[in-house]
Amino acid sequence: MEYKLPAKTPLLTINDPENLHLCFLLDDNIYALNAQNILEVTALTMLNEPQRLPDYIVGILNYNDLFIKVVDIRKIFDLPQKKYELTNKIIIVKGDESLIAIIVDEVTDFFTALPSKVQRVMGENFNNITRTFYKLDDKVVNIIDIFSLEKVIKKADFNAASTNYAALFPDDEESVCILNKRKNEIAQIPSMNLDTNVYGKDQYVIFTIASHSYCIYSLYVKELINMKSYPVTKIPYAPEFVKGIINLKGSFYSVIDLKKLIGLDNRPEKSKKNESTQLDGKAIVIDSTELKMALYVDEINNIINISKENIEPKNDMSLDNLFINAEAFIDNKVYNILNLDKLINDERLYIDISN
Repeated sequence: MEYKLPAKTPLLTINDPENLHLCFLLDDNIYALNAQNILEVTALTMLNEPQRLPDYIVGILNYNDLFIKVVDIRKIFDLPQKKYELTNKIIIVKGDESLIAIIVDEVTDFFTALPSKVQRVMGENFNNITRTFYKLDDKVVNIIDIFSLEKVIKKADFNAASTNYAALFPDDEESVCILNKRKNEIAQIPSMNLDTNVYGKDQYVIFTIASHSYCIYSLYVKELINMKSYPVTKIPYAPEFVKGIINLKGSFYSVIDLKKLIGLDNRPEKSKKNESTQLDGKAIVIDSTELKMALYVDEINNIINISKENIEPKNDMSLDNLFINAEAFIDNKVYNILNLDKLINDERLYIDISN
């Protein structure tokens, strides 16, 4: 019998992802970013404040395992400065070589910018950051070129910083408490507790890595994908087991090579100059609000029901090192149950900033 994943209806169906844009406001001005460059939108949070930062940079955002410069785009566009509010949003975007976070007043909606209707701005305009615009419902939407913005930030002068950005944040006790709570939430190491009491209540996804059969509890599986369909964008200076990031239906996921993370493949990677590449094999997309991750595997074999009676918990250090906390016995075959809780809390996936 062939098992199939239950059909899922996406929250947002993107028919033309290359031209999908996200709108945001700065005062009464409307701006847009290509959705393919957007990782996430989050609420204003307290930031880390190094002693010296270049102009335009408000602070540093600890976003899971990444440290991202947060830009005050008002400063770049020479708009009147104003204090931040709890309702401000931070848009995290992917540039050519780095990740950038932008503080905006409000995020509004998505729209598809038809290439034939995109118009070019005449002359120089803020270092060509807004080289094009789009008329949407009789309103002018300024389209930001994220790569030009990235170049401006790279050239920002450390000696030119003249704004005390810390003074722009809300400073009443309640607001500070909220901002710090948000900071901890976005930086915290996620946790997925796989209680053995839930085994047998749902299905398991069977997959293969380096001739080893593993299975993962389907409750935490968002989607199964063929990697040939998704270009992988490399992340500079990332560990070898991080293949890069992919854009899946408007969301970005880190692609983790499970063989290399577990240690089943220690062969060194050949360096590639291309920023995007294609991978063979399959990926298991993990569904978690805290961590967006696609586990890169050799093959996805099946989806089966495994009853609790067929599962034997293990307390073996050699198995623990392979991220196995139990084994399942089905039709004279042994399946290693992936210890997902141990995997996503592996210290190699995170940066320790306690010192």
